[in-house]
Amino acid sequence: MIILGIDPGTAHMGWGVVEKLTAESGRRTGGTRIRVKHIDHGAIKTLPSETLSKRLVLIKREVEELVERHGVSEIIIERVIFNVNKRSAISVAQSYGVILLLAGERDLPVYEYNALEAKLHLAGYGRASKKDVQLALKRRLRLKVHPTPVHASDALAIALCHIFKRERENARSPRE
Repeated sequence: MIILGIDPGTAHMGWGVVEKLTAESGRRTGGTRIRVKHIDHGAIKTLPSETLSKRLVLIKREVEELVERHGVSEIIIERVIFNVNKRSAISVAQSYGVILLLAGERDLPVYEYNALEAKLHLAGYGRASKKDVQLALKRRLRLKVHPTPVHASDALAIALCHIFKRERENARSPRE
C-alpha cells in the first residue's frame, strides 16, 4: 500500500510517500513488526506574487503528479489546529480543500491526524520537537540523513502515524 502524507499549506506544502509492507512476525517479541519503506519526500512551493487561484492550481497539479507517479492508494493529511492566526488558517484550509477535491475525483480515501498524534506515535511524546521527529523518522525509515524540509518531515510523520494507528486497531480487533 502506497501512502501519501500531506502537511497542507499554500506557500509550502510538505509531502512524503511511504509504502506499508507486509508485517513480519517478530522472533523475539512473538508479535508482528510493521515494515515501512521510504519512497520520496519534498515540498511544493508557490510564489506569493502569484494569484491565489494559480497557487492552488499548481498545488493540485503537483499532488496529482505525485499520486500518478507513485500509485498512491491513500492520502493522509495533517489536521492543523489554529489558536491565533486566522489568516494562516484560511490559507491552510484552501490547500486542504484542493487535496480533498483531488482525492474525491480519484476516489482515494483520506485520513486526518493532528501533529500531536503523529509525534506521540513516532517519537513517543506528543510535544516532541521538530528535531526529535526528524531523528525518529531517520531511524524508523533507515535514512542516511533526517528528512528536510521540515514540512516534508511533518508529512512523513503523519503518514507513519496512520500506519501505526491502523496496525494497532487491527491488532485489537478480534480475528475470525
